[in-house]
Amino acid sequence: MADNITFHNYGDSYGSQFGKAEGDVNISMARDGQPSERSLADHVAALRRALDAAHAQSQVDDGTYADARQALDEAAQLGEPTDEAQKNAFIRALRKLKGLVEDVSGLAGAVASLISVVAGRR
Repeated sequence: MADNITFHNYGDSYGSQFGKAEGDVNISMARDGQPSERSLADHVAALRRALDAAHAQSQVDDGTYADARQALDEAAQLGEPTDEAQKNAFIRALRKLKGLVEDVSGLAGAVASLISVVAGRR
């Protein structure tokens, strides 16, 4: 029997995953105007750990894993975007990653959540 995990955003349910999720992906998002308790570098590191776990469990093949790590490297090199161009480059790197891991639902959802956080920053 598969596990059912429901994802929540400030009390509102926005999706479900049916299947078994291994490992932790924790992305905490603050409400508008409130600082996040975790930096973007922390979020990227969490995504990297989740990607490593998905690869170790054969949820991601070797080629996709290498490309996904490259997308994470691009995001990590940008650090905390300080202008619109850096913010857009960070989002492009995350979108590339999301496209690569679309079949790994927990990971793809975490990437999508981080894209929303970054896109919402001014």
